[in-house]
Amino acid sequence: MPYCPQCLIEYVEGMNKCEDCGSDLQPGSPPAAPPRVEITNEKDVKLVSVRTFTGGTAQMDADLARNILQSQGIPSVLPGETSAELLPVLDVHMLVREEDAERAATVLEEYLDTDAAADTDGDDSTEGD
Repeated sequence: MPYCPQCLIEYVEGMNKCEDCGSDLQPGSPPAAPPRVEITNEKDVKLVSVRTFTGGTAQMDADLARNILQSQGIPSVLPGETSAELLPVLDVHMLVREEDAERAATVLEEYLDTDAAADTDGDDSTEGD
């Protein structure tokens, strides 16, 4: 099955582009995820909010963003992820170490805020002549 080399998400056969970031899919399975760095085990760490996800897909969007940051070696925390929630969470705040905040914001902007359609402008290579 093909996968996105940026998001590390697997797709069904026949897909050519990632629906999230627009990257060309690669054949095979995604590589093993790098080991997760746990911020909660570090002492004297100042955490700052780098992004807030809202709406019904907030948790899913935050999990995707966390995976993107993890692939770039930036650990993050989603408050409340270790406790049972009785009500659905509509706002999810992503926290990173203060020293990682600028880089994390840039990485998330590059992956999540780019218009995938802009990458395919003028690309008719998938259409028959």
